[in-house]
Amino acid sequence: MVPRSTVKPPPTRALGYSHMTREVLEGMIIRGVVDRGHVRAPPPDQGSARPELDEVVVFRDFFTAGLRFPLDPVVVDIFRLFTVYLHQMTPTSFIRLHLFMWLAKTGRVAPTAEAFARVFRVHYESKSIIVHKKDGVSGEPEP
Repeated sequence: MVPRSTVKPPPTRALGYSHMTREVLEGMIIRGVVDRGHVRAPPPDQGSARPELDEVVVFRDFFTAGLRFPLDPVVVDIFRLFTVYLHQMTPTSFIRLHLFMWLAKTGRVAPTAEAFARVFRVHYESKSIIVHKKDGVSGEPEP
């Protein structure tokens, strides 16, 4: 067993210097990924996240995975249901959200946080093992 370290990890808001520059942001604005009035690049000398009131820190990869603003109110409800924040998400989780919203709207079903939880719930799958005996006869499946 590996001994636990007594050193406390750095706070999650200490992300290091951002690679998001005004030029990169301008490219995202031109491609229609973000609106000019709703985004800003952090100052180049800022090494930790310091969002203003009504601001969130968003990683560029989230937009590649399908994140768009403004968020649908159902997405906000899903965040509340699972008590997660935008910066705790991963690009893969946005792909799941995007897939759910697309399926619901294509099927003309009102998307809800409860429906998302039902569709993407983790469920137990029992597994069977077949035992082959020396005489060539298969035994009963065992859990």
